[in-house]
Amino acid sequence: MNVTEYIASGILESFVMGAVSDQERREVECLSSIYPDIRRELDQLSEVLESYALLHSVEPPASVKTKLLDQLNFEKPVKETIVRPMPVDRESTSSPTFRMTWIVAASMGLIMLLFSFFLLSQLRTNQKTLATVRTDNSNMQTEVRQLRDQKTLTDQILAVVRQPGNRTLELRGNDKAPKSTMLVFWNSLTKQVAVQVQSLPALPTDKQYQLWSMVDGKPVDAGVFDAANAPDLIQRLNRSVSRADAFAVTVEKRGGSPTPTMSTLLALAPVNA
Repeated sequence: MNVTEYIASGILESFVMGAVSDQERREVECLSSIYPDIRRELDQLSEVLESYALLHSVEPPASVKTKLLDQLNFEKPVKETIVRPMPVDRESTSSPTFRMTWIVAASMGLIMLLFSFFLLSQLRTNQKTLATVRTDNSNMQTEVRQLRDQKTLTDQILAVVRQPGNRTLELRGNDKAPKSTMLVFWNSLTKQVAVQVQSLPALPTDKQYQLWSMVDGKPVDAGVFDAANAPDLIQRLNRSVSRADAFAVTVEKRGGSPTPTMSTLLALAPVNA
């Protein structure tokens, strides 16, 4: 059920004003017990109409209370009241003054009804404005989090690049991946290695990229990484590389392989190029 469309249908305003059928009344009471949004809308409508009634309430004359108490005095014998039809003055009901009085009363009733709907319209407008402000605030918070994350990644890149002994190598794809590029950060002092993927083809879930350090012409496992094509993301690998004449990238099964699959070689770059 679309709660927003149901609230906007006007059935709740008719319910609060008592202008619904028994079936509609039971329907509103049932749905308001199920959906909190409908319950809150009913409460707000009731508060608006109650405030309007209190604002335009009229204090009855003090003589009304005395007359009522006299009529409720049970010590006096109660006489049977004879009800006679009230004589109707045809001339007075058809007079211009009588018609004008009813026209004025009907006009005042219509004005009060229109004012009530105006108050309800203003309430809904304020609710929509509040919802828009909340949405804008949520979007702003999302943008702030993204900027914070981007700054954290930038700080990580600077921390890696500025370390003493760090070397940065650019690996470009061969004819199997001509548009692929990535950076390899290798620190010969700390023996740490990290990669920054700039562009690599996506792989199946059971495959991963694997980095190799070439030492005296032999490949040594330098760790696996994913094709996260995010220029600001640096992936630190879990292998120590003490020596390297070159670095190469192959596609292997997830988790890595003890030996490279040369048929999947995508890039190779010497360290002292």
